[in-house]
Amino acid sequence: MNRKTLVAFVLVVFLAALSATVPAGAGRTTQPKYTLAYFGFGYVDVTSSRKAAKSLGVRILFPKCDACSPEDVVRLYESMIARHVDAIVTAGYDPSLKPVFGKVRKAGVLLISSGDDIAGERDLWVSQSDPVAYGEALADALASQIGKTGEYAILDEQGEFPIARTWTKVVKSYVAKAYPNMKLDGVRTETGAGDQDEVDSVKSFMSAHPNLKGLIGIAPTEAYMAAEAISQAGRIGQVFSAGNGGTTPVDAQLAGYVRSGAAELVYASDTTKQSYLTVWAAHYLLTGHRFRPGAYQVGPIGRVWYYAGHRELRLGQPLTITRANLAQYGKF
Repeated sequence: MNRKTLVAFVLVVFLAALSATVPAGAGRTTQPKYTLAYFGFGYVDVTSSRKAAKSLGVRILFPKCDACSPEDVVRLYESMIARHVDAIVTAGYDPSLKPVFGKVRKAGVLLISSGDDIAGERDLWVSQSDPVAYGEALADALASQIGKTGEYAILDEQGEFPIARTWTKVVKSYVAKAYPNMKLDGVRTETGAGDQDEVDSVKSFMSAHPNLKGLIGIAPTEAYMAAEAISQAGRIGQVFSAGNGGTTPVDAQLAGYVRSGAAELVYASDTTKQSYLTVWAAHYLLTGHRFRPGAYQVGPIGRVWYYAGHRELRLGQPLTITRANLAQYGKF
């Protein structure tokens, strides 16, 4: 073997050894294979979603729309279709978007609802818990505060989403069976304005029912109203409330109500976990997998469940926030 041939041979061996020790793709930037558009409009934890997207190699977009009209929102959806995104997530129920959901499906884009469901229009629904479990959690939160006995009332509001009607029915039925020593004083339909007039209305109701021990705020606004009315009336420790915390645990005002003892909060959605799970689920489907009934283990989320009848991926039980666990959900 002459010197030139020997050098060439050594070079080939060296390169072969190098390729065996250097991981495939090292030194290259891998472009995300899938693009996901997440329409959160305040109902998404961006940090958690980005964390999931980064770990899975998914590109994620958060279309923004400040004070926009329903027509503007439709155009945003259409723009994502035009960009050929692979999946669209919609969080927050809006029946006016039904036509554009049809366009999303027609374009072959994966459609996922997260939080509020859009029923038959989507490929998957990522939820926190079912309506029955949520209504029961509201009732349990109040019952635990009032010793499972005494008079209570339900506060709902004009123009609530249909799911709130279901929650009210569940609360009434469940309390009657599980807590026979609790008596319903009535279901009050408030304005939903969230102003002092509404607080005064709740205070007047409390004054007219001196034996009242608890209030359940079915909608987020009424959760505020119940806790504020109890606080203003100086009835903390005498009247208690369990309220719908909405979707984002926990703002400073609600935290103050919990800390003072005026309220416990029940969340239909832990947005941190749900946002992560939604991105994970989109990637799972986009990579050719199909959900089957049963449990799945998802990274930092833990165990989740898929229900084929509703095409629903569920985190589990509702999130109830009390003074005992408040510190886990924010520093105030």
